[in-house]
Amino acid sequence: MRYISIILILSSLLAGQSSSTVYFKDELTETVSNSTNQWLLIGGMIGTGIAYKYDDAFNDYAQNNELMPHQMAVFGDHWGIGGQLLLWGVLATSEHKNEKLRYASTAFVANGLLTYGLKFGVGRNRPNGKNKRSFPSGHTSNSFLTATIAQEIYGSKIGIPAYILAGVTGLSRIHDNEHYLSDVIFGAVLGMAVGRGFGQIYKQSPSPVVGVIPQGQQLQVYLTWPL
Repeated sequence: MRYISIILILSSLLAGQSSSTVYFKDELTETVSNSTNQWLLIGGMIGTGIAYKYDDAFNDYAQNNELMPHQMAVFGDHWGIGGQLLLWGVLATSEHKNEKLRYASTAFVANGLLTYGLKFGVGRNRPNGKNKRSFPSGHTSNSFLTATIAQEIYGSKIGIPAYILAGVTGLSRIHDNEHYLSDVIFGAVLGMAVGRGFGQIYKQSPSPVVGVIPQGQQLQVYLTWPL
């Protein structure tokens, strides 16, 4: 519910900005039309289908044998949200933060809407029987989106460690009996596809324009981004 609330807040902010709405539409289009992303999604669906056949067997193994140390599983579970909060903090204090924050906020809104749309649409029971929102894993899609945004903005030095931590999050969800292997695989692919698609538009965004306008006896410097 906390993640849904964040989505609704960000959606309302985007709805009030026509330029952000256009940006959001362009990013969604790029996510599904980009050829690399198409192969990523196709491969993800194939991998999800194969994993689905072994979900029960893998889940039984994970519950009967520790998939990872307990403390690592706890860390991975918390990183699903903590990693995102850390990313927001870094972006909010970085140069050209407006463009970076717009990229991140629109990507997280899209990922949240897609993830929860699938959860309620598919209605798959969790392995622990808690509810019918198992597919796909939201913690995993969120973590891999965080890692992909870090990769797109800061490169592999930050991206690779972020992907490793995202993988720990995905495995922790199986370890905790919250998700099946196929839930995690598709969640990871979804997060990466959204992050890459939206990242392409971010990279194509025009550079800021610096100008000077007269203000009485003084000159005022301004900084704008072309729409």
